[in-house]
Amino acid sequence: MERNVAHTIYFIYDVQDHHLQFPLKAVVERTAPGVYTISNIRPELQDEGSLLPPIQLKKENGIWIFLDNGQESNLSRTIGQAIEAVVTLA
Repeated sequence: MERNVAHTIYFIYDVQDHHLQFPLKAVVERTAPGVYTISNIRPELQDEGSLLPPIQLKKENGIWIFLDNGQESNLSRTIGQAIEAVVTLA
């Protein structure tokens, strides 16, 4: 994925092991080598109104983690998988 090229990704965010699922979409952009900024996280059928502030992820040792705290979560894994499905990691 080239720097500053934005892609829209689609993913299902599972809350509590498939008991509650949210189809979401977001804009992803590689902002530095190996670092992806995800913004405009919102319901799939909605074009405005982000649910979360922008987040930054990176893949480290095969695990998608938040850049700010170095932690993995269901959200980071799910978004990371969606990134992998759309872009070539560089």
